[in-house]
Amino acid sequence: MNATEVKLHTYTLNTHNVWWKQLENHVTLVPHDRFALHGPKNINISSFLLPHQSDFLRLDILRLEGGVYLDMDMFPLKPFSDLLSNPRDAVLGHEGGNRYGLGNAVILTRPSSAFLLKWWATYASFNDRIWNDHSVLIPKRIAISHPDLVCTLSPTVFYWPTWAKTHTHYMHDPISANEVVELKGNMSRYGGAMYENQLGWHGSGGGLDYLSKLTPEALLTTDTRFNILLREVYAAEL
Repeated sequence: MNATEVKLHTYTLNTHNVWWKQLENHVTLVPHDRFALHGPKNINISSFLLPHQSDFLRLDILRLEGGVYLDMDMFPLKPFSDLLSNPRDAVLGHEGGNRYGLGNAVILTRPSSAFLLKWWATYASFNDRIWNDHSVLIPKRIAISHPDLVCTLSPTVFYWPTWAKTHTHYMHDPISANEVVELKGNMSRYGGAMYENQLGWHGSGGGLDYLSKLTPEALLTTDTRFNILLREVYAAEL
């Protein structure tokens, strides 16, 4: 990514584990007090479920600082350099084969972008009965109403394969020798990605069951599409 600075925003973090010790000199840890968070019209964010607090917090940070936001389960495969010079102040990727929404696992924005401010302001009427309303559906509606404020990308850039069960198996089940050759051929052609326009992959949904059991040894020895894609990332120096 070649970022100027990498910030890890968190409520709490175990800073004594071996993985953090490898990273701590390369990232800036930014702690947040969940009870100090307030949204538009002074709405109390701490009353939200934790995933919804996270959805809001990323917007609150980005509207002030700008930058590139990534979920913890978003795996960059190629640099985002070409997106940084986009004339529009916000960039998001579509989710789903039918492009029903805009995902919030990756958000690129300049500070105080009009798109982000409109999105942030919708939390004044937050509705927790619709799980992905504010995180996925509302940004899509804003993009339709104000297409000049945001650049929307194909699902294959960040969100394909999807979180669907068949796609989860496609990414995490072992593959044949011929499939390994095909995947590595595509990665060679596309700079480490599966598709020409793919920049990263969001390993959400059912994939979390696989990721929670993943070890460095399994990543290096078990041939799944996910493992092969991430081997080059794992081997790279910090």
